[in-house]
Amino acid sequence: MRSPRVLLTILCLVCCSAAYSAELVVEVVGAAHNAAQMPICAEIQLPAAYRDVACDQLAVVVTEKDGDAVPGQIVPQADGRSLYWVAPKVDANSRTVWTATITRKKPQAAVFAWRDTPGNYLDLLLDGHKVTRYMYAHDTSTPARLHETYKVFHHVYDSDGTLLTKGPDGENPYVLGLYTHHRGIYIGWNKLKHAGGTNDWWHMKDVFMVHRDFVEQVAGPVLARSAMRIDWIDRTAQPVIAETRRVTVFRTADPTVLLLDFETDLKAVSGDVFLDGDPEHAGFQYRPHNDVADGPREGKAKYLFHKDGIDAHKDQNLPWAGLSYSLKGTRYSVLHLNHPDNPTPSVYSAYRDYGRFGAFFKDEIKAGEVLTLKYRIQVIRGELPPRDVAAAQYLSFTEGPRVDSVTWKP
Repeated sequence: MRSPRVLLTILCLVCCSAAYSAELVVEVVGAAHNAAQMPICAEIQLPAAYRDVACDQLAVVVTEKDGDAVPGQIVPQADGRSLYWVAPKVDANSRTVWTATITRKKPQAAVFAWRDTPGNYLDLLLDGHKVTRYMYAHDTSTPARLHETYKVFHHVYDSDGTLLTKGPDGENPYVLGLYTHHRGIYIGWNKLKHAGGTNDWWHMKDVFMVHRDFVEQVAGPVLARSAMRIDWIDRTAQPVIAETRRVTVFRTADPTVLLLDFETDLKAVSGDVFLDGDPEHAGFQYRPHNDVADGPREGKAKYLFHKDGIDAHKDQNLPWAGLSYSLKGTRYSVLHLNHPDNPTPSVYSAYRDYGRFGAFFKDEIKAGEVLTLKYRIQVIRGELPPRDVAAAQYLSFTEGPRVDSVTWKP
């Protein structure tokens, strides 16, 4: 039996460990533009006391000098940990100091959470409200169900539960509407050429996108990330592309409904692949709810580009495009941001009054090689922001503030 002195020592060690907090000072250098609602990431090495603690058991508060405190989140990476937070604003060419206080306890703030309906869809929730729904069912039991489940895609929801995007949904599985191959946030090419011929991974006549498994799910007070493996199956039932898709959603403030980063690796697994097609039937797309197509004229889509005089039918390599539409009496706007690392020349299909829009390019993926694509989608409740604000959001995505130094306080 341990002596009272030994027990007291153990109790003190446990209490001290539980109460222990670490402070991290991060210097952030602003880019050449003002940024608002800006995700910031600092790669860190945790102190010894925290290295074996699960990320979801660490609470983080991040504060700028003379600024308000915002939630932080420690996220596991392949080679360590990263600290994320969303800065309310970062001024152009500024140098700001942020202090992150890390404690060993479960975060108390409202957090993202995953809720899976196995074999059907994966919901992302924030404080109990749906944010996105990843539709991944593949049901061959009837021709109708196969038609509804031949591709994977993401739905978007407003915080009041309003579905903002189009396609078969968990509550309304048979409501497909105009152009049934248009579904939420999705990607595809209608003329994908490979050794087996040319297949249509847009209308999905006799080919499929089949979800295989989830490889990562992270959720916390700042962001949620899911990664999944998807096979692009041709008419001979062979995979042509093995896709690894990573979708990250950041917690932001009104009027932003959604800030989503879409990054995908497309690997050619059955010989060389040529991604071909046209701007209206290929690329990375956003499709509003079908009620936009069926609704009154005043609710139809309007578009914004980075400068006046853009002809989306002809002009190439646009950095971004904006869409505004009305749904159930509320105006929504979407910024579609095309990362400069993506292949060029690219063309935006951004002119249809029902609102399907996105970026298209042609490219070749050699056998065994991987093409990585990066996009950002921002959905806003209300009218499109002014052009200079939209341009700043694009630069925040591509040339955002950088972390200059990371220092632990003694």
